[in-house]
Amino acid sequence: MSGPGAIVTADLSRPPLKLAAALFAFAAFSASASASVGLDATKAQWGQAQANAMASRAPGPIAGQGYHLAFKDDFNHFRKRVWTRRIWYDDRPQNNWNRFQYVKHGVLHLRTGRSYAATCHTCSNGDWPINTITTLKSRSFRQGYFEARMTWSKGQGAWPGFWLYSTQHAKDENQCSTKAGEIDVFEGQGSEPKVYYGTVHSNTNGCSPADQQNDNNWHPVGKDLTKKFHRYGTLWTKDRVTWYLDGRKLMSAPTYGSDDQRMFLLLQMWVGGWMGDPNGSTPDVIQTKVAWVKVWRQ
Repeated sequence: MSGPGAIVTADLSRPPLKLAAALFAFAAFSASASASVGLDATKAQWGQAQANAMASRAPGPIAGQGYHLAFKDDFNHFRKRVWTRRIWYDDRPQNNWNRFQYVKHGVLHLRTGRSYAATCHTCSNGDWPINTITTLKSRSFRQGYFEARMTWSKGQGAWPGFWLYSTQHAKDENQCSTKAGEIDVFEGQGSEPKVYYGTVHSNTNGCSPADQQNDNNWHPVGKDLTKKFHRYGTLWTKDRVTWYLDGRKLMSAPTYGSDDQRMFLLLQMWVGGWMGDPNGSTPDVIQTKVAWVKVWRQ
């Protein structure tokens, strides 16, 4: 026991009760915070894994048939190493064409219209320039399931499309060297917003033998396809091509022998087609908008 005036030395071997409680609480908080951060990170990783799994999951038409995701583009930006900004025989887009091809908020925009026609150096008679991107220099495929989520403009002369074309023919110096097999996943006509066109061709190189194509290449769908995004899909096997809208089968046709070759992807907003060119009723700007493109193969 200490007497008066004695110096009292603190007993540091046992912290006071309040200090001990505080230290315990801090340790518990730190452990909890660390666990929470770890849990959040785990949840984020799990969520991303789930999102990736959902994105790569084979859609209904090919579910359970051994298909895997071979290519996709979500258009978070324009991938210059994947896409060429024109079809091989067309001129390059002019530098003064504002917002002719661009990506915004995860959507690809392919546009054409009156202002582009007015400033086009190579267009004749006021023609509107066509707008195409392709994977000719980066990707080609032989068979698979091809799908794009798209919407497009209504209006006379609008010609949206998603298709596949003979890679070898596009590279040939002589246009007659290779039979140009072609598979049109989807084509539209701006004056027919409720019709889905899907065609398989035997030879579109302009040479002999003349091209053949399926007779059932159009399908009225009973709704305006230009009002919102839809999934346009085609299953291409060795013997058949089958077309789907939002996973629902529309039509099917046999392939031609010339289709058994590698083909590249094309996305477009062209003008004209079988229903005629733009006229005074056509909007000043027409466009194809694409949210994503995916390819599955066995």
